[in-house]
Amino acid sequence: MKNVILVGMMSSGKSTLGKKLARLLGYRFLDLDKLIEKDQKTDIPSLFAQKGEPYFREIESRVLKELGAQEGIVLASGGGTPCFHDNMNFIKNLGISVFLDVPAVNLARRIRNHGKDDRPVLSGAESLEATLQAKIEERLPYYEQADIVVKGEIEAHHLMEMIQPLL
Repeated sequence: MKNVILVGMMSSGKSTLGKKLARLLGYRFLDLDKLIEKDQKTDIPSLFAQKGEPYFREIESRVLKELGAQEGIVLASGGGTPCFHDNMNFIKNLGISVFLDVPAVNLARRIRNHGKDDRPVLSGAESLEATLQAKIEERLPYYEQADIVVKGEIEAHHLMEMIQPLL
């Protein structure tokens, strides 16, 4: 039973789609950010503020690698997870990787609709769209290593049909 790991930018739909996909597949859904918060007993913005991004990325990589023995999971990775340490290689070995490729303008709209600014990598951004676009361009070489690339919106049952032959 192969795992499914969703990668992509913040607000690309990894958690929302991941929960639905897990239900359809009869898998367990895990959110890497939630696992980190549980491990560190604090939220991600506080962790960034108190310990900094390098510390966060070390913890993120360790928590990700602790999932190596699990089967039958759909994992929503953090937006930057694939871009640090050897995380993308680990993700590809953990299961089927799926890149949710959502344009910066859509991401910005979703982030604004969330109504709260809890994204540490966006703090102080003058132009949300421009900052997101720059992050996308920086992270694309990692994201594009995914087994499946989904451009734009997709329903969970359509994604399930795409990955079913690989399971």
